[in-house]
Amino acid sequence: MRYLLPLLLIGFAPPALAQQENDLGTEAQRAEGKEIYDIKCAHCHGYEGDANAVATPYLRPTPRDFTSGNYKFRSTESGELPTTEDIKRSIRLGMPYTSMPPWEGILSESEITNLAYYLKTFEPAFDGPYGNPTVVEIPRAPSYSEDPDHLARGREIFEANQCTDCHGVNGRGNGHSAPELVDDWGFPIRPADMTKRWTYRASATREEVYRTFMTGLNGTPMPSYLQTISDEEDRWALVDYVWSLSRDTPEYGTVVSVQGQTGELELGDELFADASEAYFPIVGQVIEPGRAFYPGVNGISVKAVYNVSEIAIQLQWHDMTAEAEGMNHPAIEVPMFDPMQPDTLVEGWSDAVAVLLPSRTPEGLERPYFMFGDSRFPMAIWYTDLATDSAAVLTGQGAGRITDNGIELERTAEYEDGVWSVRLKGSRTLGNYIMQESSFVPISFTAWDGFNAERGNMRGLSAWYHLYLEPIETESAALPMAKWFLIVLAAEIIIVGLVRLRTRRRKQT
Repeated sequence: MRYLLPLLLIGFAPPALAQQENDLGTEAQRAEGKEIYDIKCAHCHGYEGDANAVATPYLRPTPRDFTSGNYKFRSTESGELPTTEDIKRSIRLGMPYTSMPPWEGILSESEITNLAYYLKTFEPAFDGPYGNPTVVEIPRAPSYSEDPDHLARGREIFEANQCTDCHGVNGRGNGHSAPELVDDWGFPIRPADMTKRWTYRASATREEVYRTFMTGLNGTPMPSYLQTISDEEDRWALVDYVWSLSRDTPEYGTVVSVQGQTGELELGDELFADASEAYFPIVGQVIEPGRAFYPGVNGISVKAVYNVSEIAIQLQWHDMTAEAEGMNHPAIEVPMFDPMQPDTLVEGWSDAVAVLLPSRTPEGLERPYFMFGDSRFPMAIWYTDLATDSAAVLTGQGAGRITDNGIELERTAEYEDGVWSVRLKGSRTLGNYIMQESSFVPISFTAWDGFNAERGNMRGLSAWYHLYLEPIETESAALPMAKWFLIVLAAEIIIVGLVRLRTRRRKQT
């Protein structure tokens, strides 16, 4: 009898007590969410939530198909639906380095909530028994440890779980499997470059990196390690090792400080060993035909050194693969993008890079048009196709109006562990423009990722920045004068001493 009352209570308990109700919002909330979605979201995700929209073909990664219920970034176990808060977080913060912007500050918190409720209507499972998924407990992160043994253990776990297959030996996203990865819809997907933490999506803290490892990314090759890595210390060792691979922010520069020297410029690591480095963002060219909506290169590191007549520039960037075969050129015509007729010329393109400089002295803030200049202000293009052993100075008067003026550059190039290192050396004189000592020289950069079928005007590019040619340190004229003065003085003292010695000897005789 003592069990009868509890059983009766359970049997007649309201459904809310037997099972938590699914968090779907009210009809009014979902209606407001639909209004927001149709205005802000449908052009990428589609009015039916199926990622079939006018903008979808232009975007990589492809916008989320909400009808699949596959959400990458969740606090729930692998394969399960996200919570309402998970969806709200993605809306609020956006996805760095994708076309998904952060809506925090644009939409109110209640609008974000209502939008999340509306997104749930695209997947019926949210209103079923799987609508209340299991949330993975994310513990509070212990203090970050740089202890060598701790990080070494993290690297062991990283390697033992085949993370290197996709992310590469040093986490640069260049593993041997990386070029072949696709998501559940068959679209190419690139593994994260763990050395650039600012590009992480939904993983801005160590707790969020932990969550990604434990939950996996639904719809992608990234699995959950919740069962595979059970020891809590090992989990945080892995998190901290990955965290150690990157600085906190990109620390973008605006000026490359160029060291001056009096000797010859011999291209190699030693020449740039003490040179200042600046890092610049690279974005897709989307203004003219040949648009690169998802460029393969997102940043470039630059160093430079000069002497009385020449300047040498080192360019380094991360690249998933080295496309050192095929061809490329800035003047290659790229067909207008047509979703109904996809680009079929996706193979045979090599990696390439260029330094863009003015061909005459700019007036004030004047700069060449960034689309390879124009007839009013041509651009000097230091260009190299990395399928060749050469580099040359081209003249640009606009996209499609690029000519080779016959000036060769000295060049070295190597690709190692996901990093291209290209060094170019040429004259400080660019047409009617001379890079003067103690002056600021406008400079821009462009890169082509052959794996991404980038060529011609389909490329990544930077804004205009500057080289600053620091004064060449020469030996002061006072030093040689002082040296010769001391030499002459010493000689005079010796001569006087010898004369006096001879005179003394004569007197003695």
